[in-house]
Amino acid sequence: MATKTDRREEARQKAADGRAEQQRLRTRRLWLLSAAIVVVIAAVTTIATNAVTRGDHSAARQSGAAAAEPWPAPADAAARAKAAGLEVAGMEGASVHTHQHLSVSVDGKPVAVPANIGVDVQRGGMSALHTHDTSGIVHVESAKVQQFTLGQLFTEWDVTLRDGQVGGYVDGQNGRRVAVFVNGIRTSGALPNLELQDQQDIAIVITRGATEPAAPIPFDWSTAA
Repeated sequence: MATKTDRREEARQKAADGRAEQQRLRTRRLWLLSAAIVVVIAAVTTIATNAVTRGDHSAARQSGAAAAEPWPAPADAAARAKAAGLEVAGMEGASVHTHQHLSVSVDGKPVAVPANIGVDVQRGGMSALHTHDTSGIVHVESAKVQQFTLGQLFTEWDVTLRDGQVGGYVDGQNGRRVAVFVNGIRTSGALPNLELQDQQDIAIVITRGATEPAAPIPFDWSTAA
């Protein structure tokens, strides 16, 4: 039979065991919390690293628009023309017939303006605003007299164009500078609203860091087909 002393010792032991178990539970909870914090920090670090690695291409984009060049002509020209407020017709119009030249460069390297922007190659037809080749020459051939804009062309191209932003390149972010020159003169106007005029020379120049954007050599219209 257990004595009174034995019972007191047993009670003390149980109390000690209880405290030890509580300590183990607290230690385990702290360990799990620390592990969770490490996982969160690792995830945040990975996201931040990826953002830095992506650089310009992590910028906000339009739905479906490509952030990183090259920017090919989209597959569904009719849908992009509709998004630009245009329609694909079976033949070219003659009420308005003008041409512009568009060039894009990133860090001194040209970015191709693709052929068949606004051209439905599979079903035939084209919008009033389109390209035929990779020369950078933009064609306006409309059956009705109306004004066309650079924003409409980029919508057809499915490339983001906002003030200070082209594709994934944003002026002032990641050390980038985005400048637009019209006929050799830098413009600060709203890019999407830039009205297209005949034999207009539009140059989008994207640089990084201390490199100041400069207008390229003017386009020679005498060489245009």
